[in-house]
Amino acid sequence: MDDSRIRKASDLLSTLLSPKVAEKAESWSRFFGFWSRAAGENLAAHSRPVDVRNGIVFVEADHPGWIQLLQMDQGRILETIRRSFPALGISGIAFRLAKDGSVPGTTRRGTEPANQPGTDPLGDRPRDVPEPETTGDRPCSAPMPTVEQTILGVADDSFRDILSSLAGTLGTENRDKARLKAAGKTPKAR
Repeated sequence: MDDSRIRKASDLLSTLLSPKVAEKAESWSRFFGFWSRAAGENLAAHSRPVDVRNGIVFVEADHPGWIQLLQMDQGRILETIRRSFPALGISGIAFRLAKDGSVPGTTRRGTEPANQPGTDPLGDRPRDVPEPETTGDRPCSAPMPTVEQTILGVADDSFRDILSSLAGTLGTENRDKARLKAAGKTPKAR
């Protein structure tokens, strides 16, 4: 092939698209690439923006727990996006669970391999806690696992650390409320 026929992809796109359209495409490309800075590396590793419609950024995450963490940090993330991309007119963020394996670790219930019945819904570790037995439409009275057992069953180290910290904080608050209640005082609402 003659060297004069070799072109960079950006050169081809700029000849196909008007400068205004090419500039807008570049802006969107920068926006989607900016997610790890807006959300932070830890949250971005488990989520990604998939669409922007009517000023709303749609973000998929690989687990409901990551969605909760994203929602807790939503105000900061939204402000970072607005400050960095004011022309996009972003007014909100909507979170949803990823439907496919495009975000690492996403496999939904009902898609377990037939030869591995003991894998969890995310497909990344053996299930430590057995499913409760059911009688008709309601589960039997099997004991619930403790918070500590549940946290130990989480495969992702960083998510397990976050949950452990949260459980410790909530445990301290609950002990304080119990002491106040035992002393006949009403705990203050937050």
